[in-house]
Amino acid sequence: MGSISRSISAVALTRRAIAALVVAATAWALLAYLRDPPWLIAITSGMRPETMDASGRHYRWMGGHASLFVPSDARLVSIPLRTTFDAPADQPVTVSITIDDRPVDRIVLTDAQWRLSSFRLPPRGPRRVRRVDIRVDRTRDDNRGAAVGDVTTVRTP
Repeated sequence: MGSISRSISAVALTRRAIAALVVAATAWALLAYLRDPPWLIAITSGMRPETMDASGRHYRWMGGHASLFVPSDARLVSIPLRTTFDAPADQPVTVSITIDDRPVDRIVLTDAQWRLSSFRLPPRGPRRVRRVDIRVDRTRDDNRGAAVGDVTTVRTP
């Protein structure tokens, strides 16, 4: 048996080239969109559902590590934090905060009072949002680390 030769027409080659170009352009656009999606500002991780204390303050308990996003044009971020202690040996709890993996604040919680961590953001980058990571040095048996109040930002005019 011999081989069967088959020629591909110039029209078919042009269609394949156009199809490949469309697929490549679509993939590039999708990856660019997913690098900085507009809905990312509403995403949090590592936090329980919101609740309210007796004074009416809204907060969410976090585990050992929580993440949230703030607008990249914010110049100042304030995060209220507190915790409770089941036993005196649980004190103190150290909370570390980073912006885009760069340390910005470290706060030591020694009682159940709210403490405000406020810090300036580094200069704005090319993205719409900045990732804020909050870590505690220990959690309780029920994986409660610290309570995180409503995060506020002051944006660049």
